[in-house]
Amino acid sequence: MEDGIFFWGPVTSKEWCEPNYVQSSYIAEFFNTISNIPCILLALIGLVNALRQRFEKRFSVLHMSNIILALGSMTYHATLRQM
Repeated sequence: MEDGIFFWGPVTSKEWCEPNYVQSSYIAEFFNTISNIPCILLALIGLVNALRQRFEKRFSVLHMSNIILALGSMTYHATLRQM
């Protein structure tokens, strides 16, 4: 967007290599944002398998922390706002 007015407000963090708001006016870095989807899906599959096979609790915690990490990364790249 040429006028510098973005849906999430001004960029408050580092500008990465991807141009901002090109694919969508709601997602700042589109491809960086959607690249987190496979991470979330794989962590969900791991969590389901860990629960089904009754692995130690640490494996479930690992997969849940990966989901949280990927969601945080997705939010960051979608908004380019510091949390």
